[in-house]
Amino acid sequence: MNKNENITIAITAASYSGNKGAAAMLQSSIRQLHEAYGDRLRIELMSVYPDEDAEQLPWDFVRITPCKPEGLLFAAFPLSVLYRIFRWCPPLKAAFLKNRILSAFHESDAVLDEAGISFVDSRGPVMNTYAFVLAAVPLLVGTPVMKYSQAMGSFKNFINRTEAKWVLPKLKLICARGKVTEENLRGIGITKNVKLCADGAFTMADDAKSRKKVEDVVSSDPFYRSGDVVGLSISSVVDKKCRKLGIDYRAVMIRFIELITGRGFRVLIIANGARIHSDKPRNNDLMICDAVYEGVRNREMVRWYHEEMDAEEIREFIGRCRFLVASRFHAMIGALEKRVPVLLIGWSHKYQEVLDFFELGQYAIDFSELTADSLIAEFDRFVSAEEEIHKKIDAHYDEVMESSRKNIAYVREVLDSLPEKKK
Repeated sequence: MNKNENITIAITAASYSGNKGAAAMLQSSIRQLHEAYGDRLRIELMSVYPDEDAEQLPWDFVRITPCKPEGLLFAAFPLSVLYRIFRWCPPLKAAFLKNRILSAFHESDAVLDEAGISFVDSRGPVMNTYAFVLAAVPLLVGTPVMKYSQAMGSFKNFINRTEAKWVLPKLKLICARGKVTEENLRGIGITKNVKLCADGAFTMADDAKSRKKVEDVVSSDPFYRSGDVVGLSISSVVDKKCRKLGIDYRAVMIRFIELITGRGFRVLIIANGARIHSDKPRNNDLMICDAVYEGVRNREMVRWYHEEMDAEEIREFIGRCRFLVASRFHAMIGALEKRVPVLLIGWSHKYQEVLDFFELGQYAIDFSELTADSLIAEFDRFVSAEEEIHKKIDAHYDEVMESSRKNIAYVREVLDSLPEKKK
């Protein structure tokens, strides 16, 4: 690219509101890109929560384009197909580009897909088709696409495998979040554009304002002075998956809190997905956290803040914990970045492959086997290995952070090799 012209990057599958793991990846990627390109950088945030994101936007060079799933699937996608077919006809191209989503992709130099997970059999045909369309639309209007570090596969389902094999080889870059994802991609013949990178949220910078806010809370509350605080990241996603199997996730969390507070631990409940103005559970852990907190009898030993915190603020609270028990993926990332031992309750290989970076894959529980007794037994085993876990985190910490930084290093290689911006 011409080093004197602006560079516009459309970021998809991420938002500031809702999933704070997505917000952490956003903050990490945007900050590092701005460090690289300075005032030349423009970000087009293709948001599923445009109004809420507008309230939380921390950068003046980021513009929000509404990109809700229904608008992408039922308007932008068919129009992008027509654009591709009739690209020889300028008047028709101009008409198609009146669609705001299409126009934003067309005017961008590249697209950076920051989905934490995509093309996974267990997510079903609707979500996998959405992932397919999210990549296909910009490709159809001629804009290159890259995938920030994320989990992918398995690809045993015919529809998922077909969609993945069609679109993924056409991407400029795929950052695989771990060796399981890398192997899954190799299994369907996708290797040339794949790079292994740790999760991008590992390199989200700390924020002085968030640090001060959390420090004020912690220093004024005797609850935190014992040092025996266990963070408990509760997830609406895991709650939904448990209910389908007849597992009472809420009851298990309440019983777990009562058992460990009975031993002297204090519990900080954390919502790593939150939409304060919504009563819908998607990307929103507030309701399940409320329900768990209300079910606890000895609330003096528990703290719960019904708020939509910034990703940096959540990470600061996690950093004040001795342990974290997490049902949210990026709560786990925050704990490891703060060198806090973490026990996982998860539902896909995306948890395991990140823990494997630290040789800690044995500290993950599959939600389908969750009971209060099994959780407390795993917690006891986990606590007894505290010193060993700290040693493993310390031993692998620097290499994981360097692997995370490679996301933007590889993205920059692609950006710097692009031809001059299309007119």
